[in-house]
Amino acid sequence: MYHFIINPKSKTGNGYKVWEVVKKKLDEQKIAYTYHLTKYAFHATKIARKLCKGKFQAIYLIVIGGDGTVNEVINGISNYKNVFLGYIPSGSSNDLARSLNIPADPIKALELILNAKTYPCFDHGIVNLQNKTTSRKFSVSCGIGFDASICYEALDSKIKKWLNSIKLGKLTYAIIGLKQLITYRPSDVTLILDEHQIKQFKNVYILASMIQPYEGGGLMMAPKANPSDQKLSVCIIYDINKLNVLFLLPSLFLGRHSHFNKVELFECTSLEIKTKEPLLLHTDGEFVGHSNHVKLHCKKEQLHMLL
Repeated sequence: MYHFIINPKSKTGNGYKVWEVVKKKLDEQKIAYTYHLTKYAFHATKIARKLCKGKFQAIYLIVIGGDGTVNEVINGISNYKNVFLGYIPSGSSNDLARSLNIPADPIKALELILNAKTYPCFDHGIVNLQNKTTSRKFSVSCGIGFDASICYEALDSKIKKWLNSIKLGKLTYAIIGLKQLITYRPSDVTLILDEHQIKQFKNVYILASMIQPYEGGGLMMAPKANPSDQKLSVCIIYDINKLNVLFLLPSLFLGRHSHFNKVELFECTSLEIKTKEPLLLHTDGEFVGHSNHVKLHCKKEQLHMLL
């Protein structure tokens, strides 16, 4: 039995259209399934929690939505050993699908799930806001500062809705980023890697902790990220002027930014971040809150994927 969790409003209503295509195929092949449409923020978390509660047999959860919908679902999973997760992308950026080579075509993505012979296990990250009781899991990335402010604006952006309507939703974050660049004020950051190594950076624009290589609609923040190595792949861009940030953008799409001055990429199992002022924080493109002190760590091979 497959349990589908669908965000019908993902990519301005594309989620429901994708579900109609998938449902038709399931009915044609007489495959047993249940389906659940999300109706409000974090509804997918509640659905996943209810489906998994008290179950000791294998549970097949299939997500139709964007990276944010997957994020909600994994935050509702507790018994990872019994849960097998499939993903049919219907969002704006679809960075998880891009990183895992999941087809954009819903029927091909469905066939990948139905014909899965192996179930690779992937890490996920956990972020804790120290000034609150907030804790969130993430499967793609967690960012603080500039990229989080882009995600925050994109949540209810007319630009995003328009780009989705003309099938250019993956450009949302790049275009909003150009707009944000004009007004964004970088911050000084102190990092503590693996509880002992201290790094300090001035005027930080981007600080992204990655599980997968891509975020932000195709930005290859961490080209060498391995989702099964129990490490966070961190990208930090700091102490450069806004014009140079602009020049960096094309290289981020190509994953060639490591050669630039004031760009550092490194790996760690845990990361503590301290700033003077509270900054915006996102997980998998979803706004989490503001904080000036967060801790992140990587959980080894928790997510069984149907690939």
